[in-house]
Amino acid sequence: MRSVTARSMVEDEFDDRDWVDVLRYETASGPSYRSVPAGEGNRIVAAHENELRKRIRVRRLGMTGIAIAVGVGGVLVERAVVGALVVAILVGAGWLAGGDHEGFVPTVVDERIRLERAASTYDIDVHSDDPYQE
Repeated sequence: MRSVTARSMVEDEFDDRDWVDVLRYETASGPSYRSVPAGEGNRIVAAHENELRKRIRVRRLGMTGIAIAVGVGGVLVERAVVGALVVAILVGAGWLAGGDHEGFVPTVVDERIRLERAASTYDIDVHSDDPYQE
């Protein structure tokens, strides 16, 4: 016979939709918490991190393209020194500008927690009995 622990007995009493992961997003007005289906939290964080890396790469490539165009323009009008200085400033600004990405990537603050407990602990507004719906 299989032995059943108290924890597994408690977990068996609840449907899978009763369990959620809690994500924290940083906003200007403070942290904001959202619940997602249990097991999805880390996948969502990874997707946000991937998207952030893509945005940063596109921004840097765009700034580099503008800097090259300005540099070539400076050489063509025989102001190579001024063009080189503007290129250096634009490239430096493009690489250093981080933008406001702080709240874009959430943090998993709790995994596999009951929806009711998550709602009370993290002040999550639950509009529906079904956590899969918004």
